[in-house]
Amino acid sequence: MPTLPGVFINFQNCLTLLSINAISWHIYANKNNICHTKRRSALKPSRRHTMLLHSRFLATALALATALAAAPQGAGAQSYPARPVRIIVPHGAGSSPDTITRLVAQHLGERLGQPFVVENRAGAGGTIGLGAAARAPADGYTLAVGHIGTLTINPNVYSKLPYDPVKDFAPIMLSARTPLLVVVSAESPYKSIADVIAAAKADPGKLTFSSAGNGTASHMSGEYFKTLAGVSITHIPFKTAPEALTGVASGAVTLTFGGQPPAWPMVKAGKLRALALTSDQRVAEFPDTPVVAETLPGYEMFDWNGFMAPAGTPAAIIGTLHNAIATILAEPDVVRQLRGQGLLPTPNTPEQFARFIDAERGKWARVAKEVKIQLD
Repeated sequence: MPTLPGVFINFQNCLTLLSINAISWHIYANKNNICHTKRRSALKPSRRHTMLLHSRFLATALALATALAAAPQGAGAQSYPARPVRIIVPHGAGSSPDTITRLVAQHLGERLGQPFVVENRAGAGGTIGLGAAARAPADGYTLAVGHIGTLTINPNVYSKLPYDPVKDFAPIMLSARTPLLVVVSAESPYKSIADVIAAAKADPGKLTFSSAGNGTASHMSGEYFKTLAGVSITHIPFKTAPEALTGVASGAVTLTFGGQPPAWPMVKAGKLRALALTSDQRVAEFPDTPVVAETLPGYEMFDWNGFMAPAGTPAAIIGTLHNAIATILAEPDVVRQLRGQGLLPTPNTPEQFARFIDAERGKWARVAKEVKIQLD
């Protein structure tokens, strides 16, 4: 390992200092006839000299302890990453979190010199994947994508989770926010949000909406929509976002609040019809697409995700990752690619990300209480 020479040098220097002090004491003791038997010598060292030598021993011992404790961490941080890094995405391939993670992972590998491998661990609203990340070693070689669902919705709709969203993770940075896209089948009779609301009021419970799983952003978006509109629409959970969209495209489900990266290609392919975005105002990239709030005032929903590490990951490694990701998300080509899929890069600091998560958790606590949802 490249870190070992520095450690051994520090260790060797400290041992040398201890040896020098030991020899000095031995010479001084012989010179002054100092012994440690019951027959004490008539000649005793002065109090000043004794304290001086003891101080030397203490100082050297402290230097040795400091070198041994600090050297491996400092050297390890400087060499990071020394092997491939795993990024757990607790959602399926093709989802919004997966899309941005794969793009960033590619650039991280090029920038930091080691592969950053994306591992999709979907299921149970993202709790399976994030639970696995929480149990990983805090060495910087397992990262996770935190999401609105896993970090702020799930804690408010599940009484038990396989992770603590606050204590088990160290925030690195928020990567992107994105409004969801309300879509229906291309063959659907509904051409607008007003059409959906009217049909739902005319026949309560007949319409259905799909999601990427219980507690996900697409699920809570639908529940929030039902509450504000005063309608009854049946929830049909799927395992992943692409599956939820396919259910709508096939006509098996009426509509969904889908992530834009997987939804727009299906709209352009003529399989889905876009009704509205869930942002508070229209998006420059899609000026002809209305927002839900134009029909249902007060409705707003942004999906988001960001990078996390297991709690206890060294601050130096968090800093290395943060700086690299922030640089990547500022590159014009990356910004263009993300915005073209409806993802709005919003990098911030670890501290800002932590405060953002806390505020979002409070928001979704209020929504969960309002829609009266508890999933276990």
